[in-house]
Amino acid sequence: MKIVFSKYYTAVSPGHVFRADKFEAALKLLLKEGVVLKKDVLAPEEPSKADLLLAHSPGWVNKNLNFKFTAEDGAKAELKITRGVARAHLMNVGGTILAARLALENGIGVNCGGGSHHAFHDHGEGFCLLNDIAVAVKKLLKERRIKRAMVIDLDAHQGNGTAAIFSGDKRVFTFSMHGAGTYPEKKEKSSLDIGLRPGTGDAAYLSALGRELPRALDKFGPDLAVYVAGADVYRNDLLGGLGLTVEGIKKRDAFVFGECRARGVPAALVLSGGYAKKFSDTVRIHANTIKTGARFA
Repeated sequence: MKIVFSKYYTAVSPGHVFRADKFEAALKLLLKEGVVLKKDVLAPEEPSKADLLLAHSPGWVNKNLNFKFTAEDGAKAELKITRGVARAHLMNVGGTILAARLALENGIGVNCGGGSHHAFHDHGEGFCLLNDIAVAVKKLLKERRIKRAMVIDLDAHQGNGTAAIFSGDKRVFTFSMHGAGTYPEKKEKSSLDIGLRPGTGDAAYLSALGRELPRALDKFGPDLAVYVAGADVYRNDLLGGLGLTVEGIKKRDAFVFGECRARGVPAALVLSGGYAKKFSDTVRIHANTIKTGARFA
């Protein structure tokens, strides 16, 4: 299985709860375990200005490409935006574009990174500057590689930026299952929002997913699914507020990949959030998700 990763994903942000090195650590773990071979790791290209403009405003694209951020931009995104951080977010967009292409070719495409679902059309939020999910989907729609796409967002937090960007676009179905009382305080309207109580564990979570996702897939019939597989649903996550076990997350992932494959829907994986008390737990969960995807490739 091919896996997309760029060395530029690993931006240094000392003391920040979002550790960008988790993606590289997950890849190293997969290489060590022989799940992925070095020859199968593909480096993405930087997205073009035209690519970014598919989902973002000219002003915001200019800030990202020319490093023209203001202090207010950093405050909104809750990030210290260094050149390394800006480049990481840019390259993650390229990574998700490539993963989506691989999904169409092979059935499964994996970006060992990505999932910046809090980035809006004209600003960043929630540690996200550019919405790689929206850019990738809009690019494939523009190229007429697909006619309909579904974003299956199972990060612990609502994909508010993605929902806002695709609001009113009948070609894209945004499915978000998240903690009802967690960030963001102001939720956007997805095509389907499933808000969960704090501490929701494996049984209740998997029951809701098993009830709602097949119904949405059957009704909408996408040509591509982008699976936002946040590790922050883990019960020992600092920011997630939910109560899944590692085994429960494995079952979540297997269910999503299985439902997509059963319908012949190509799936592009992005990893998104993960802030476990033990960094190694986040890394293991991300690696497990990719390993599960490999079973369906």
